[in-house]
Amino acid sequence: MLNILLILSLFDTFSNINRDIDYSYMDNQINVCVEHFELSYKSYQKYKRENTWNNESKDKIVKKINKYLNSSLKNKGDFIVSYSIKQGIDPYLVTAVMLQETGCYWNCSKLVKKCNNVGGNKGKPSCNNGSYRKFNTLDDGIKFAINKLNKYYKKGLTTPKQINKYYATDKTWYKKVNNYIKKLKG
Repeated sequence: MLNILLILSLFDTFSNINRDIDYSYMDNQINVCVEHFELSYKSYQKYKRENTWNNESKDKIVKKINKYLNSSLKNKGDFIVSYSIKQGIDPYLVTAVMLQETGCYWNCSKLVKKCNNVGGNKGKPSCNNGSYRKFNTLDDGIKFAINKLNKYYKKGLTTPKQINKYYATDKTWYKKVNNYIKKLKG
């Protein structure tokens, strides 16, 4: 912006002087300023896309969410929120589902502690020869849970009530998840 103002003031100065002006030079300088502005704007848009959700800053969301993550998920808010935003899914929804599925609001379940499974996900490789899936790291388990929820989210199923029949057998699951969302948004 400063460059544009400088160019305009130079143009004003030159227009008051009766002599030939090198308009090609002026055009070039204006084009450089416009390109710089466009790049800055694109950088800003990218930053905003990666650091906000519904006009709420990532840092503010992380702070809210970290207050409710305990045990194995303690201080994982930044990872959860960043990955959720990157995938284009509501970080409050993701965290609420994780809290419902893991008990990490109080103390994480054995499934989380032994298998890094934060979504109650079944499959292979199995954890302790059971039906639940094991993940190598907690971050892998978090990513898998977010990606699984995002499959529903991308189909327009963006609320716990809409997701309930595909995700959980408990018909009141969505009410519990909504209660967590309310707490998280506090």
